[in-house]
Parts: sequence; C-alpha cells; structure tokens
Amino acid sequence: MTHPVFSILTVVGGPEAGLSDLIDSVRAQSFGDWELIVVDFSGTARAVAEKYGDERIRLVHTDTPGFGDGVNLAVTLARGAVYTVVRPRHTLLPAFCERTFGLLEAHPEVDVVAVDAVGFDASGVRDTTTFRAQGGVTTEPGFDHAVTLAAFVAGSVLYYSAAIRSAAWRAGGGYPDDLPTVEGLLLFARMLAHGSDIRVLPETLAGYRVPEDPAVHRVYQDSVQLAFARIGELTDDPEVRRIAAGKARDIRFHQAMGRAREALARSDAAAARQQVGIALRQRFALKPAAVYAVLTIAPGGLRLAQSARNRLRAA
Repeated sequence: MTHPVFSILTVVGGPEAGLSDLIDSVRAQSFGDWELIVVDFSGTARAVAEKYGDERIRLVHTDTPGFGDGVNLAVTLARGAVYTVVRPRHTLLPAFCERTFGLLEAHPEVDVVAVDAVGFDASGVRDTTTFRAQGGVTTEPGFDHAVTLAAFVAGSVLYYSAAIRSAAWRAGGGYPDDLPTVEGLLLFARMLAHGSDIRVLPETLAGYRVPEDPAVHRVYQDSVQLAFARIGELTDDPEVRRIAAGKARDIRFHQAMGRAREALARSDAAAARQQVGIALRQRFALKPAAVYAVLTIAPGGLRLAQSARNRLRAA
C-alpha cells in the first residue's frame, strides 16, 4: 500500500453540517496525494463521509470525546509524511497542499509551512481581514524568515492548519487535550522550543468559520491564558518568559473587565466590584481604578453603577 504525502486530520463531535464543506475542499486540492482521516466520537460522520465513495477518506470511531485527543488518535493512524489539522466547518483552499508541499520539497531544512486564512460567517460571507491581520500582524517578514519563539510569543500568530512534517509534530508532542480551540498554539510553541524551523507563507490558503457564540470566545480566552502560562515554562529565556507572563495577565485583565460589564448590565454592583478588583491585580489602569472606587464607596447605588458601566465601556 502506497503512503500519501499529506495526512489531513479532523475530528467530529456532533452533527456537523460543515463536514461536507471540509471534505469538498480537501477533494478539490490541486495536489491529490493525500488521505483524510475523520475521527468521529459522535456517530454522525459516517453518513457524510461514505457518500463520497473516496478511498482516501478514512473514518475512525472513538468513544473518547475531545478534539485534541481525537487528533492525536488520527496521528497514530496517519501514513503521510506531512500532517495538517482542519476543523469541521473550516476549509482548505485548492492550492494549499500544492503550495506548502512545494516549499517543503524545495527547503528540506524547513519543518513547518504555516499559511494565512480568511474568516467567513454562517452565510459564507468572507471577513475583510485575514487571520494573521486580526491577530495584529501588520508586516509579513516573508517565507525566508524563520519564526522564533520570542517573535511567536510577542504576537506572530500562526494559523493552526499548517503543513507540519511528521518528525516536527512528534518533537512538539502532539495536541494537548485540555486547551479547547487553541491546541495548535501550544503545539507551535513546543515545536519552536524544540528548535523546529517554522516559516510563514503569507498567502490566504485556508478558511475558518467565525464563531458567533460568546461562550466560544470565553473558552478561547481561558485556553489562551493557560497556554501562555505553559509557554513560559518551555524556555529559560527571561524575555520570552516575561512576554508570555504579560500576555497571560492581559488576557485575565480583559476577561475580568468583560465580566464586570456583564455584572453591571444586570445591576450586580458587588460582582462587578469583585471583577474590577481582579482586573486591577493584573495591571493598573486609571478608569477601572475609578470604577472600583465608585463601587466601593456606594455599592448599592444603581445610578453610580450606571456611571461605572459607562466608564467600563470606555476602558
């Protein structure tokens, strides 16, 4: 049995209307030497996958829930030399495999080729900015520039659907099982800490569904905070550790301020005061400090609470 070049990995955990879109995007690749491994812990993927009659699509059932665990299971079955993870409802653009593998072939020293991605909403309307631009990347250094751990921690965001050599994946230890939505963040950091050579191809070669549920964003923030705390433990470099700790504090600050706004919206001044206090322990900011003072002096005053809410919106 011949081995494909790409093992494209995904995990299905519920009714996945978007799985067909993902499969369609994989089958539309201009480079056809791939396998798609669909790990299903919901029992909903078989009817979708089997309708294609494509032997390159491999369906695996597991009783263990979780995206990270599912991806790691897929890796144990993968036959390709290059791994790419894609979530249901997300897509690869037709040139993804051809462009990334071409660069890996031409540059054997490179372990990972990352790309940019475009967001789209439930109706398929594309976002006006790309994933990296939304993450704060304003200047693309180009493919010839290797990403460093310090640059990555400081803000060189990497889209998780990258072309990753299997050896680099193993060096990074695979996906964590307790960082929902940002599993790739810690994997990239561990690969960089191990010395893997990661490059960015500044082309939009993937698409991702923009989440609309605020609860998804809260899970994302919790996971990012925990990821940065762990990234700080990967290295002895004091600058990297300082930046990672600062990122974690910033996230906790914004989380607490968001919860304070929610508390004031329901006129719960006590809860708002508690959350503003948590925010101020992460970093001092003048407007939150003024709000904290107002809520301390007159925690029961709804008029003052309304004033505090207006200040929080501006913070």
